[in-house]
Amino acid sequence: MLKLNGKDYKKMTKDEPKTILIIDGYHLLHKGFYGSLKRKNVAVNREGTPINAIYTFIAKINHFVDLNFYHTIIVTFDVGDTCWRRNLYPEYKAKRKETPPELIPQMQIIREFLTSANIPWYEKESFEGDDVIGTISEIATEIGYKVHILSNDKDIFQLVDDQTQVIVEASKKEKPQYVTSPDVVERVGCLPIQVPDLKSLMGDSSDNIKGVKSLHYNTVLRLLKKYENIEAIYEHIDEIPSNVAQKLMMHREQILLNKRIATIQRDLSLGRINFQRLVINWYGYLNFLKKQKMWAFTANPLKHIHEIEERKKNFVQKKRDKIINKTPLVATTTLKRKH
Repeated sequence: MLKLNGKDYKKMTKDEPKTILIIDGYHLLHKGFYGSLKRKNVAVNREGTPINAIYTFIAKINHFVDLNFYHTIIVTFDVGDTCWRRNLYPEYKAKRKETPPELIPQMQIIREFLTSANIPWYEKESFEGDDVIGTISEIATEIGYKVHILSNDKDIFQLVDDQTQVIVEASKKEKPQYVTSPDVVERVGCLPIQVPDLKSLMGDSSDNIKGVKSLHYNTVLRLLKKYENIEAIYEHIDEIPSNVAQKLMMHREQILLNKRIATIQRDLSLGRINFQRLVINWYGYLNFLKKQKMWAFTANPLKHIHEIEERKKNFVQKKRDKIINKTPLVATTTLKRKH
């Protein structure tokens, strides 16, 4: 047994590597929400609540389940308004738009769907979904799984290694693109493990993280290639050209804070993670669809339910035949009554 985060996990045999899929739940919901706004009619449930984001979410889940490739599928979410990053840096993501009111109830409804369908999902108060992804990915690779992560957040690139890849395209029209370590180098210019260092120096407008002004991208890449990380850069600050060193020293506190904020946590206490083979509860799945008036998706669970019922019938019949075949034939003799 391998103990991780205080929990015992059975280490997999190396000759049977299985792949799990971790989905950034909010990424998928936002993509579905904004991608469907151009439609004439926005889908609603029985209560009149918009469920346009849920349609895309479930369609994607169906796609990955039908691939029959992943050992299991795990979904992660952000939760609550507080975040440890914002506590350290109040301006973190301050310029991002507020979540549309029509999307907020869908975030809870999708949790109901996952629970009904028996698809594991995880979240942690005061932590972002990326931190939950990082923790689950870390545990999964430690016990021998390969990991695919569905997310459009480039911060996730820091989790890429020999066992972990990021899916950046997974539509029906286009083949999935899997980002590997060499791809990260090609896309952003540094190794996956250096992504927080790069972000700490260059900043990130999407997260409202301020970088070092007038510090050129190529200069940062040269520093990271030579010294590997920001801590080592400061240890060798006397070797760096004075004009660059002066900028780094002037913004040292902010740079180190940036890296802390940009680094995905991998050691959250999430309880025991369910890595068992995914078994969809198609009955719960179907009941959810009926409740939400999502008739377009009912064919899939109905097909699986029919297969389940057929297997049950065949199992009962085989068991009955087995009992009959094992029952010995009893010869009956009619005795004539003597008069």
